[in-house]
Amino acid sequence: MVYTCERCKREIYRYDVCNYCGRKICNSCIKSSQTSTKTVHLVICKDCWTNIEKRKMYKHKQLPVQITAKT
Repeated sequence: MVYTCERCKREIYRYDVCNYCGRKICNSCIKSSQTSTKTVHLVICKDCWTNIEKRKMYKHKQLPVQITAKT
Protein backbone atom coordinates (compact mmCIF):
# COMPACT_ATOMS: atom_id res chain seq x y z
CA MET A 1 0.00 0.00 0.00
CA VAL A 2 1.32 3.42 -0.93
CA TYR A 3 0.84 6.40 1.39
CA THR A 4 1.54 10.10 0.92
CA CYS A 5 3.70 12.12 3.28
CA GLU A 6 1.53 14.88 4.71
CA ARG A 7 4.47 17.28 4.93
CA CYS A 8 6.32 16.93 1.60
CA LYS A 9 3.61 15.09 -0.41
CA ARG A 10 5.97 12.30 -1.54
CA GLU A 11 4.79 8.74 -2.03
CA ILE A 12 6.01 6.53 0.81
CA TYR A 13 5.65 2.90 1.82
CA ARG A 14 6.51 3.30 5.50
CA TYR A 15 5.66 6.25 7.67
CA ASP A 16 5.88 7.50 11.25
CA VAL A 17 3.37 9.75 12.96
CA CYS A 18 4.63 12.98 14.53
CA ASN A 19 3.61 13.01 18.19
CA TYR A 20 3.21 16.80 18.22
CA CYS A 21 1.13 17.54 15.09
CA GLY A 22 -0.25 14.09 14.26
CA ARG A 23 0.80 14.05 10.59
CA LYS A 24 2.06 10.96 8.74
CA ILE A 25 5.63 11.79 7.72
CA CYS A 26 8.40 10.07 5.76
CA ASN A 27 11.93 9.42 6.99
CA SER A 28 13.34 12.57 5.37
CA CYS A 29 10.81 14.77 7.21
CA ILE A 30 11.67 13.35 10.65
CA LYS A 31 13.90 15.75 12.55
CA SER A 32 14.53 13.47 15.52
CA SER A 33 13.18 10.44 17.34
CA GLN A 34 13.82 8.90 20.72
CA THR A 35 12.44 6.30 23.09
CA SER A 36 11.25 7.93 26.29
CA THR A 37 10.18 4.69 28.00
CA LYS A 38 10.22 1.09 26.89
CA THR A 39 6.82 1.45 25.25
CA VAL A 40 6.74 5.11 24.09
CA HIS A 41 8.60 6.15 20.93
CA LEU A 42 8.65 9.93 20.34
CA VAL A 43 8.95 11.35 16.83
CA ILE A 44 9.13 15.06 15.95
CA CYS A 45 8.94 16.49 12.44
CA LYS A 46 10.94 19.41 11.07
CA ASP A 47 7.97 21.79 11.27
CA CYS A 48 7.31 21.05 14.95
CA TRP A 49 11.03 21.40 15.71
CA THR A 50 10.82 25.11 14.85
CA ASN A 51 8.13 25.62 17.51
CA ILE A 52 10.00 26.27 20.78
CA GLU A 53 7.25 24.94 23.07
CA LYS A 54 6.99 21.64 21.17
CA ARG A 55 10.78 21.31 21.09
CA LYS A 56 10.97 21.80 24.88
CA MET A 57 8.34 19.11 25.37
CA TYR A 58 10.29 16.75 23.10
CA LYS A 59 13.60 17.35 24.87
CA HIS A 60 11.98 16.76 28.26
CA LYS A 61 10.47 13.52 26.86
CA GLN A 62 6.88 14.67 27.34
CA LEU A 63 3.91 13.91 25.16
CA PRO A 64 1.63 16.84 24.26
CA VAL A 65 -1.61 17.22 26.16
CA GLN A 66 -4.44 15.76 24.11
CA ILE A 67 -7.40 18.15 24.08
CA THR A 68 -10.69 16.35 23.73
CA ALA A 69 -13.82 18.21 22.75
CA LYS A 70 -16.83 17.68 24.97
CA THR A 71 -20.09 17.55 23.08
